[in-house]
Amino acid sequence: MSAFLAIRDLGFAWPGQAPLFAHLNASLTPGLALLTGDEQRGKTTLLRLLAAEIHPHSGTMQLAGQDIGGTRAGLRPDMTRPDLDPVLVADWLRTQVPEGPARDRLDDHIDGLSLGEHLHKGFYMLSAGGRRKVGLAAAMALQPPLTLLDQPFAALDLASIRYLSDWLREQAQATDRLVLLADYEAPADLAIAQRIDLG
Repeated sequence: MSAFLAIRDLGFAWPGQAPLFAHLNASLTPGLALLTGDEQRGKTTLLRLLAAEIHPHSGTMQLAGQDIGGTRAGLRPDMTRPDLDPVLVADWLRTQVPEGPARDRLDDHIDGLSLGEHLHKGFYMLSAGGRRKVGLAAAMALQPPLTLLDQPFAALDLASIRYLSDWLREQAQATDRLVLLADYEAPADLAIAQRIDLG
């Protein structure tokens, strides 16, 4: 199978710092993949590049044969943004997930992640794990071509970890989308065949 996500000669450095990437190459097929690396090796930065939040200094990134950038980018749910604090969870989810099959899937994920009791709260009332679960529920419902999850298990309760693990196992069988999971190591109960190792 040809590459679904192709990274070629990617180069990036933050101002005044040594390059994080120089000639980074990776090729991933649909399904599930793992992005690993020690602290400060650029896991979150690479996810931000793939989400087109920032732009590389050199090289190319393609998703399903199209350059990443502009409207073509991966979905990275960043729920730490302070501007979310006054927003009601239900209102935010309504703006993120359109009516139709995605909204039906959202209802399932709200139940699976035990978010029902939090829907009418402002984000400022949620724990770090609660905020993370809201972002996960939206991403899981949307099923975009590329989903980028940065340490998604952090701060989750055990039931939510099990629910997310089951969903990730399902995504491993997908043929039209890719979930890239960034963490220090592979979760113990997930067999992930594809990986990018930043060292």
